[in-house]
Amino acid sequence: MPQLNNLHHIIGHTILRLTESVRKIALPALLVILCIAVQGCSDETPPSERHADVIHRIVVVMPGGNDARWHRTVEWALENIRNARRGFPDKMEIEVEWHDEADPELETYLRRVAEDDEYEAVVGPMESAHAAIAAKWMKESRKPLILPIATSTELQRLYAGCPNVWHLCQSDITQSEILIAQAHNCGYSQVSLLTSADDYGRSFSDWFAYQATELGITVGEVRTYSDPSELRGCVEYFAHEGYAPLSMLLFAPSSSEDAIAFDDAIGRLKEETARLRFPEVICSDIVHSPDLAGRLKNLRYEGVSPSASPASGFATAYRGRYGEEAASGEAHLFDAVTMLAYAFEAMTDGEGLNDALRRVIDNDGDEHGWLAEDMRLAMSELRQGGEPGLSGVTGDWTFDSANRTVILNTTYLHWILSDGEYIPVEYLSTDGGHRTTSTMQIWAEAADRLQNFDNSGTAPEYAALEGHHAVIVAASDTWANYRHQADAMAMYQLLRRHGYADENIIVIAEDNLADDPRNIWPGEVRVRPDGADVHAALKVDYHLSSLSIDDFEDIMTGNQHSGLPSTLQSDNHDNVVLFWCGHGNLNQLCWGSRAIMEGSRMRRIVERMADAGRFRKLLIVMDACYSGTIGEACEGVPGVLVMTAANANESSKADVKNLDMGIWLSNGFTRAFQEAVDANPAISMRDLYYEVARRTLGSHATIYNATASGNLFRESFDEYLPVR
Repeated sequence: MPQLNNLHHIIGHTILRLTESVRKIALPALLVILCIAVQGCSDETPPSERHADVIHRIVVVMPGGNDARWHRTVEWALENIRNARRGFPDKMEIEVEWHDEADPELETYLRRVAEDDEYEAVVGPMESAHAAIAAKWMKESRKPLILPIATSTELQRLYAGCPNVWHLCQSDITQSEILIAQAHNCGYSQVSLLTSADDYGRSFSDWFAYQATELGITVGEVRTYSDPSELRGCVEYFAHEGYAPLSMLLFAPSSSEDAIAFDDAIGRLKEETARLRFPEVICSDIVHSPDLAGRLKNLRYEGVSPSASPASGFATAYRGRYGEEAASGEAHLFDAVTMLAYAFEAMTDGEGLNDALRRVIDNDGDEHGWLAEDMRLAMSELRQGGEPGLSGVTGDWTFDSANRTVILNTTYLHWILSDGEYIPVEYLSTDGGHRTTSTMQIWAEAADRLQNFDNSGTAPEYAALEGHHAVIVAASDTWANYRHQADAMAMYQLLRRHGYADENIIVIAEDNLADDPRNIWPGEVRVRPDGADVHAALKVDYHLSSLSIDDFEDIMTGNQHSGLPSTLQSDNHDNVVLFWCGHGNLNQLCWGSRAIMEGSRMRRIVERMADAGRFRKLLIVMDACYSGTIGEACEGVPGVLVMTAANANESSKADVKNLDMGIWLSNGFTRAFQEAVDANPAISMRDLYYEVARRTLGSHATIYNATASGNLFRESFDEYLPVR
């Protein structure tokens, strides 16, 4: 109500300028004028008709170890809200029910909360594993779930399209980026990773090598652990004598207990070794906890954690109020409660709380901060249907444009643990906004990571091209790995579209998706929700579970017998495509749930094919984690070109997830490859690689053995297609 605000300002300013004697006479009259003005300005939408006294009940689920901190932070936020509403004609209270997220019966509790209409929203939990439980149940009830710092990438990807699951912190992809950039800033030329094998750790292990490569830092070792014994073994490995002096270790534990176990292992090594050599350690946010401050003492620890924006003044206010630094998560918890208060204030009759939250954070008017006076003005505007811009202690609330539930800006505190106290060093972000140091400049300095190829190279002497053959392998057999079979089926459809006959394609797939009772498209398989059925007219030659690795070698080398009626019957006048989609590890490919294909075995198969003249050219297209190790194994074999979804140190990434079925439908590399070929079948191999590499997110698509294959500028993909 701008008229009232302006009038209030003018009258107040006038009263302050009056002499004391005149003020005593003028004040009553001015108050009467103000009351008349208030009535006149509010006749249009009287607040009393739009708002009534109300109590909102929410649940806050946080770790029990820091109860006092969480309670005082929430109480501070509620006090701020009460002060902001002082003078409003109605009363609004937010009642908080607390619950420890470590409760063994957490899922039972959260299910009850989801089903109980008395509770309007849930804030927390903090740990991503617990947050996933909360998201599962709140998704069913559509009750708002605001997650302060549950940062697992998998969790955020899974619920990114869920309109009632709100993320106040970017995923650990960003934190990993910030940590690696810090190592680069400190002059380290090599970075290794030690992290847990759970969803939290996978956020780091999935993206670490990709980000380090982008920055031009050598990837050292990537080690994961599942229990304390494995963690101790990893610590002993990183302490060995030959470790590189300019190497830093990124340590991302999934719990405080893991951080303590790490430090204890260092302590035991110090007792056993006169001169312990261990890389410098930079840690993720889990290590920033008051519980750990006095217990980690055997190394110099530094790290980063999500924090308040320095521009908000929250850190200074916190120190002044409590005499210590805020812990990781407190600023985001404060903002979660504040966001709900704004939504409760703005919510109109018949409007859901999620819609009110979305409307509140979408506003782009004059920005109001988190202090009570700023909040009072913002709430007054919201009550009158206005659209004030809002920001919290963590910064401006800018959410993704697609679903508006995942925040796009996070500030990280760079800290050092010294003498049992976390010392702030600087504030970091990817964009350098709000008095933070930018990491974007570092990334901009990185060289283009796309491979360069020799345009002057000459191709080996090849026989005349007469035929085309293909082998397609879907190397996974479970529902959870739907995407691998779906992508293999999509590759079959691609080859059929471009002229292959069924008899020239050998398909190895379990083919157990279309009729699975969990399939929401009965009889069909899709790689995107609105896509075509890639199972249509599919001819499967072998079920994966019926074949061994030996059988696969016989198929590739043409060893036909009664158990293998279909084998590769190609010769040195034929171009052959091998497409493989599945899981991989360092120098290994998974063969379903029961066997492993070693890199050395794949090389032996390729060499046997070459020696027997089984191909003119062999193109291997491989979508699997660490598939670059297989590419490396095939180096030097003439006529073989390998294109992989990831290099030797990286995992490849899924692309499209269906929330209703809870599974990924496709992989990013395969999607990019197929779309590029469909758009231009005659694309040069060099341009095909560039197109795929640019569109593959989270891993580096890589070409292997280019020099032994030919000139990629002059060779085109349609050499591998019957219809040219």
